Amino acid sequence: MSAIAAVVGLVVLVIHIGTQKTGTTALQRFLFFNYSALLKEGIRFIGAGRDKGRRAQHNEFARAIQGRTDIAIWARLRDELAQSDSQTNLMSAEGFWFCDPVALKQQLPDVKDVRIVVYLRRQDQYLQSLYMQAVRGGRRDSFATWREKVPDRGKYLAAIEKWADAFGSESIIIRPYERNGTVDTIEDFSKLIGAKGLMKRETRHRSPSPRQELLYFMRAFNQLRLHVDEHKLFQALTGKDAAYVRSCHLLTYEESLTLMENYAEDNRILVEKYYRDKSVPLFPELVPFEPPEKWDLESEEFFKLTVDVLDVMINFAADGRISRRKVEAAHKANGKPPAADAGASSDARGSRRIERQNERQKLRASRRAPSRQDDLKPVAASEG
Repeated sequence: MSAIAAVVGLVVLVIHIGTQKTGTTALQRFLFFNYSALLKEGIRFIGAGRDKGRRAQHNEFARAIQGRTDIAIWARLRDELAQSDSQTNLMSAEGFWFCDPVALKQQLPDVKDVRIVVYLRRQDQYLQSLYMQAVRGGRRDSFATWREKVPDRGKYLAAIEKWADAFGSESIIIRPYERNGTVDTIEDFSKLIGAKGLMKRETRHRSPSPRQELLYFMRAFNQLRLHVDEHKLFQALTGKDAAYVRSCHLLTYEESLTLMENYAEDNRILVEKYYRDKSVPLFPELVPFEPPEKWDLESEEFFKLTVDVLDVMINFAADGRISRRKVEAAHKANGKPPAADAGASSDARGSRRIERQNERQKLRASRRAPSRQDDLKPVAASEG
């Protein structure tokens, strides 16, 4: 019997907190499309917070805890739970993983029982996948430099301890991302909440990773600070050839082994204190594997990739879907170099800030401009 099924008779709030790269998007879409069927089984996928943009997840609540939007949104959750007649109520957002659990708990009503569900992926695979996603989103760093900038990524124990301190260790449910060589977060979560016979939909919203050679091109594009829809660009590139997609191939076996040694003691404590599923290890064993295949510069594969990349970029430019970021133009006009890389999102914020500054400068200039019509006339050439 699962930890959730064991609390029959109580009203349960299940908060799924991720982590990233563990099938979260597919799970959220599954819950969204089966909303009515879940209700019939006494399971409510909370509607509050899902009506703004992405309707299958609750990241607006996480954003509110982080001070990025109005905290009043939590009142809507409390209202919905007060009116809910479902025994199990669900929330799901990867953003919760980065929230202060104490601050989050303060926003919850007096629910009879709370369960914090988190899926964890072995750190060498998790970090590689997360890095490739970051490059897809505009990051320009190498894998090693990126890891230095996000040193806490992969430190599962420290994060879980905070949630356990806030909600109690008995409330923590850790699930393995990979089970006996297979990955199926949807099936595992369905069993966890007691949902049966629900329909899975084929999703086109997978989040594949680029093979290493394509990743190099993408990092090069990111150095140019191009204004482009990164998601559509990546789709166009990988749509050229299925061989351009490959997961977790940046590290050799030896490099993976060295990386995992950094987390060995924390992982041991994590399993000992919080992992309760004795049927399968939390993380699959890291066994020796052949070095990832790499395309030589003289290979036909790399030549085809180069042609495809150029073709996509030319088509995007011809369609007006790619340009220099405005922040670059503003820096050149001011004679100042661009700031150090802080990611694509910071570039966008900087661009908007500069645009606002320019608008204010124009407004001040217009107020200082001469108001008399005569002053606006061109000066006549002096007569000899």
